[in-house]
Amino acid sequence: MLSRQAAGSDVAASGVRLGGLMPEPIRTARAVSEALSQAKTALDLGRAPEAEKLARAVLDADDRHTEARKILGGALLLQGRFEDAIEPLEAVVQISRDPSLDTQLAIALRETGRNEAALSRLKRAIKRKPPYMVAFHELGYLLHKMKRHDEAIAAIEQGLQIAPLSGSLFVLLGGIHHARRQMPRAKAAYARALTISPDLSSAHYGLGSVLMDEAAYAQAISHFRAALMGDPSDVQARLRFAACLLEAGDTDAALGLLRTAVRGDPQVYGTSLKVALSVSKGRFWLRPSTAARALT
Repeated sequence: MLSRQAAGSDVAASGVRLGGLMPEPIRTARAVSEALSQAKTALDLGRAPEAEKLARAVLDADDRHTEARKILGGALLLQGRFEDAIEPLEAVVQISRDPSLDTQLAIALRETGRNEAALSRLKRAIKRKPPYMVAFHELGYLLHKMKRHDEAIAAIEQGLQIAPLSGSLFVLLGGIHHARRQMPRAKAAYARALTISPDLSSAHYGLGSVLMDEAAYAQAISHFRAALMGDPSDVQARLRFAACLLEAGDTDAALGLLRTAVRGDPQVYGTSLKVALSVSKGRFWLRPSTAARALT
């Protein structure tokens, strides 16, 4: 077995440095393979800047390298650099029938305001075999965003015919019904998602939100609590949980949640203060300043 130093020297000689964010110029096929392997791993682990730099190193050696373009597009997408992601993704979808790439390109187009182009890509993606369920979700979401709600529901239902146990599709369906104030249908969709995945945070959040709108605060509290157990970083769930606790008269617990939200992200202070002031039950704040002091 080679020592770590010997192995590192051997790889560096082929033209790529292990562990560094800036690979050396790639000179051999072995270096290309090594860089792509590292780039894929980095992308899978969410280390998008590292994946981007490795993919660009490969493209500096071969600007037509399809796999490197795929990785580059995915890395840029993960960084929220949607405009930059379009070019490499467009290059690969022209020679690929991979629905995941069409879907990634559609997301980049949607995020840069090109909804019709994104819609075209997603309609193509859902026709691919085998089915790629993320494409159905993105199509439903985009149509909902475009206020084409009936088409959105039809796209989701088409996806559910293929994957009837897709909790994420039921959550999206619930969100659309909620937005249309179709509360029984929304609750049924969220409940179906929770039957499939009892710990699904997004389903608990959605169902809690519907119950909150119906003033069923005790039930909503249990769902927001479950949502936070699954995703403690969900600030919106924390704020809604606090609002329901205030409505239920549990002021101390509610203020504790609001303080935690503000400490975690000072930008939510205004929203937290609004929650404390807008409650119809629980403590009556004589002055906004009193509520403000309670959040510090």
